[in-house]
Amino acid sequence: MQIIKRLIELIKPYWRRIVLGIIVSLCVSGITGAIAWSVKPAVDEIIVAKKYEYFIFLPIGVFLLFTIKGLLSFGQTYLMKSSGMKLVRDTRNKLYNHILYLPISHFQRESSGMIISRVMNDVESLNGLISEVIKTFVIEVPTVIFLLGIALYRKWELTLLTLLLLPLLAYSTKKFGKGVKRKRKEAQRKLSFLTHRLNESIHGARIIKVFNREDIMGLKFIKDNQRYYRELSRVIKLKEFTKLVIDIVTGLGIAFALGYGGYMIKNGIITSGDFFSILAAVYMMFSPVKKLGEAYGVLQESRASLERIDTVLSSPYEHRGSLKIDGFKDSICFENVSFTFPENSAPILINVNLEIKRGEIIAIVGKSGVGKSTLADLIPRFYVPSSGRILFDGYPLNDIELQSLRELIAIVSQDIILFNDTVAENIAFGRPGATENEIINVAKLAYADEFIQQLPEGYNTVIGERGLKLSGGQRQRIAIARAILKNPPILILDEATSSLDSVSEAIVQKALDELMKGRTTIVIAHRLSTIRNADRILMIEKGRIADIGKHEELIERNVSYRELYQAFS
Repeated sequence: MQIIKRLIELIKPYWRRIVLGIIVSLCVSGITGAIAWSVKPAVDEIIVAKKYEYFIFLPIGVFLLFTIKGLLSFGQTYLMKSSGMKLVRDTRNKLYNHILYLPISHFQRESSGMIISRVMNDVESLNGLISEVIKTFVIEVPTVIFLLGIALYRKWELTLLTLLLLPLLAYSTKKFGKGVKRKRKEAQRKLSFLTHRLNESIHGARIIKVFNREDIMGLKFIKDNQRYYRELSRVIKLKEFTKLVIDIVTGLGIAFALGYGGYMIKNGIITSGDFFSILAAVYMMFSPVKKLGEAYGVLQESRASLERIDTVLSSPYEHRGSLKIDGFKDSICFENVSFTFPENSAPILINVNLEIKRGEIIAIVGKSGVGKSTLADLIPRFYVPSSGRILFDGYPLNDIELQSLRELIAIVSQDIILFNDTVAENIAFGRPGATENEIINVAKLAYADEFIQQLPEGYNTVIGERGLKLSGGQRQRIAIARAILKNPPILILDEATSSLDSVSEAIVQKALDELMKGRTTIVIAHRLSTIRNADRILMIEKGRIADIGKHEELIERNVSYRELYQAFS
């Protein structure tokens, strides 16, 4: 009942198309029954009674029946398959859009390969729900009923004897179907590992090559692929064994019909026409029964995928908030803020108290892993404090409507994310609908216009996945242009120049200086020489603010800061 209820929910948007398909399917079933029904008059009236003058009508009638059946089958197949494709399309859209609004923490729990596998592979398997399962049940159940009715009408004793083994068939199909569902679920899990391995290898191609690890990665992929192959083989074995059981039962049923039917004809209990009509009906009935068994297996496979999809769809969105704001007017206040990642026991931040005034440049320094980036990530609400609270212009950050909050913030980080699109589209990502002149102007401010003009198609050059056709400094300047175009009052710079050479860093730093003008800026940096002019510098140690002051003050009084400055300057 649970899967039937879920099926109804899934197919509800396509009910008109499916109902029309059902009507056409019933016509197909009726014609199949008519073919079985016509066997008796054809045998008794034409062959046994030797009325050969009517024989010419027999092939014409058969041809017409099969032609009509073929046309109707074409119609119902198109209606059902197109409904299945619509289900896949809409479910994939729904799943993708749901993923877009999940919190950052979700992507730390689930690998990219697993998410991709659910959107692509699991959703694709739902196509079989309508195109195979519903279609089969809609066609074959009425067909079985029509044929069973004809066989029972002709001679119910012979028919029931033939169908004695059907309960065994139903039990076997149900039992093996559960196994198929379990194995399919495990196969899909193995496939998601395989997808993750492929995705990881593509993004990590440079590291794999520089360390000469092609052979090792190839062996890992082969092992993952073998695990998926083994699991899928088990699914196929179970499905095919179900078909084998159905074939054996079908053979036994027909054998009973032939043996007992021959006895009844010999003793004059039934006519040859009755016997052949029952035999045709029973034989034609076992074919749809076999298809129903196969459809049940597909249903169990789809259930496994559906459960994985529902796991994602049931994951809660980020807390959206309801208080809309239209600007940043005063300050951001951290009050006894602590934060621990859900999967960790050790806190990352402990009792942070901090006020960031509008227009200030605040620098955050400290060793790796002390919580610098996490502190900054709390401001756009990528994470929510485990305890304490953050106030934004006096309002609790958690109450502020998420979209209006993030409209006020831009981030430029070490790990630049660009899209496989043109330079212009990547810059315009900062403000969709920006004019060509606006894009060029911000590119000039980011010191990016000169190298963009030298690209093969200028601003219309496609820069490749993650911008890999550009150098590190060029990617940074595109990201800075994107942030300038957004024109936010709050700017977060997370190690924005740490991976650049000195020449590129000098150019990018000039672009950052343009970007920082008139904005509240939070700068995270290892190279302390880049933050000497900050209004205040926060020294973070073991998740706590160990010291606050200007560069000169910290150099004088803080040994740890002085050591960091000397190490990274």
